[in-house]
Amino acid sequence: MKRVLSAMAMAAVSCLLPASLAWAATPAVDLSGDWRFNSKAGQTPIIVDCQIRQTGTALAGSCEPRSDGSTPAPFTGGSLAGSQARWAYSVTFRGNPGTVEFDTEVKSPTRVTGTLKLNGKPSDLVGEKLGMEARLQRLEDESEIRRRLQDYMVLLHNRDWDKYVLMFSRDADIVMDEGTRHGRDDIRNRMSAASERMAKAAAGKPVRQSADLLSNVEIRVRGDIADVSSRFTFLAENETGQFVVRGSGLYLDSWVREDGEWLIKRRKVAWDLLAGASPSPPAGGKQP
Repeated sequence: MKRVLSAMAMAAVSCLLPASLAWAATPAVDLSGDWRFNSKAGQTPIIVDCQIRQTGTALAGSCEPRSDGSTPAPFTGGSLAGSQARWAYSVTFRGNPGTVEFDTEVKSPTRVTGTLKLNGKPSDLVGEKLGMEARLQRLEDESEIRRRLQDYMVLLHNRDWDKYVLMFSRDADIVMDEGTRHGRDDIRNRMSAASERMAKAAAGKPVRQSADLLSNVEIRVRGDIADVSSRFTFLAENETGQFVVRGSGLYLDSWVREDGEWLIKRRKVAWDLLAGASPSPPAGGKQP
């Protein structure tokens, strides 16, 4: 009887042992999600947004500073060992290569502290995982920017330049092939002059239908700034009553929240389809 009980006990232990070992190897926290990190670059406060994916103890994802013109920098090879979470990636800033290293201690599933090294220079770091309220705010901001883009297209079509310029921040820039316009007054003057030239060119001609369309909207909100791209397309009725694309391109925007309102801070107008702009084919052959 004793031998039977002993065998049963050993069998029970052998069944439990792998499960207990697997439990011990499972990380105590899951860092997967959106994080906001506060640190400094020299004496300048900075915020870095990171999207972290955790698989077991391996960390991967992307990080991006909250600054105009920044882009997400992907990383792999990060690790979580006990309460220590580390990851790093390479960046190019103003044409110069650099490194960014996160060396953190997990204080809770939603908070870490530690060191951020920019090209080896350390600064204190505090990180917080975004909760439900912050994620909902981001969705609301994206929805508001989409609505503002539609308002923009209506004002553009109606040539309402006084209200049109209020879509831009006071120090906004519009970058076009002809040059850069800075500030609301400069933008208004440019749009008004272009509108007058178009009106003179259309004088005495039949009034034809037209439409200004916006599509392919992509929005990335990071706190009080956002990167936005969209495609504009201008349709017009031609002499035969058919609708044709007169031009199309991309709006490449930086938006900013000022006094609680989302405004365009910088817009680059990148035409890629423009009636009459195609180069002439080379003599005696087709276009390359």
